[in-house]
Amino acid sequence: MEGELAEEADSEAAAQDHFDVLPENWEAVEAFQYCCRNWIFKGIGGEREGLDVTAIVSVLSLYELPPAGKRKRLHQVQLIELGALSVMNQPRN
Repeated sequence: MEGELAEEADSEAAAQDHFDVLPENWEAVEAFQYCCRNWIFKGIGGEREGLDVTAIVSVLSLYELPPAGKRKRLHQVQLIELGALSVMNQPRN
């Protein structure tokens, strides 16, 4: 019985980490994941301020996109960034 409860708890935790991504947003999510080690922080031990834009631009250069496509993808990544910041910068208990 204990093993079943542990498996169920693990399954529920995994389900909370799962989310769907629309196909038209997949490359933006992928680019965000490549950049997510490039956060800029406010002061020592401060909140995350945002991603280093030069890192985003560098990652986007790997995709063969026309300039307008790169601007659109940059905007998509920045929207993901804003959503991530709103969660990561919440006060911790």
